[in-house]
Amino acid sequence: MAGKAPGEGAPLLQYDPMQVFRGSTTPAGLYARQRWLDESHTSSWRRDFQQRVSDLLDGQSADGSWEGSVLETIRRLFGLHLTVRDANADIDTALEWLMRHVPSSGPLNHVARPETPCHENLAGLPLVPGHPRLTVECALLFLCSVFGRFKEPAVLSRYECISNRILTTDPGREFRLDVSNALRALVVHPDYAHGPCTAFLTEYLERIQEPSGLWPGPTGIFHTFNALAHVNLETARRQLLKAAPHVSRIQHEDGTWGESDGEWNTFLIVHAFKNKGWL
Repeated sequence: MAGKAPGEGAPLLQYDPMQVFRGSTTPAGLYARQRWLDESHTSSWRRDFQQRVSDLLDGQSADGSWEGSVLETIRRLFGLHLTVRDANADIDTALEWLMRHVPSSGPLNHVARPETPCHENLAGLPLVPGHPRLTVECALLFLCSVFGRFKEPAVLSRYECISNRILTTDPGREFRLDVSNALRALVVHPDYAHGPCTAFLTEYLERIQEPSGLWPGPTGIFHTFNALAHVNLETARRQLLKAAPHVSRIQHEDGTWGESDGEWNTFLIVHAFKNKGWL
């Protein structure tokens, strides 16, 4: 795989990471096939794309949710973000439902089915299991921003509350659970991406990064690596360069990463490398 020379960018990857996406019909696979494998002009991609979008929209309730579930509604919206990209009436209705059912303080609204984020129900999402309320609120803010609602007062108010909460928190072990989720929400907002909270979280990650390039404890390498690739700060770039050799070493011969969720982990890493111009 092509890469930049040492000192200029990331090292070469050992194996072709695109293999897992060929023929894939997941939202991540369709994104990869369209943007990285240049298949959007093919009849097979168009057929798979239309079927996947139909499947994602299937079962949406009149109130905008899927199954009255916060996490399932987040999952469908993220899939639509990777496929249709732009907001439409169905997406707007779903976002409005989430805004009502993910309050900015306290537990999830009793109208929504109570759910605890875990690795299983967050599979295929750019989130890790952190504080339950903060995890879903970061997901909501991410979705509002990528679907163009970042200027709305209610969205800005949530961003301000989360930023203030993080900046006044004493970082500890539990704090690590929420760092990549918070970064995920912050970096897609045109104002908060360059704000003090993003800088604070990025500097925190650099302080705890190990000589191997890993981040300790529950801070997952795939999600963290991807989140940092969207931060336009030198401290983020240093961490990525430090972690990249380890990322290259742990790639499997089939081009994937991780013991499970190989396609999704690979999507996160390739997306990060692409975002930095390293692939």
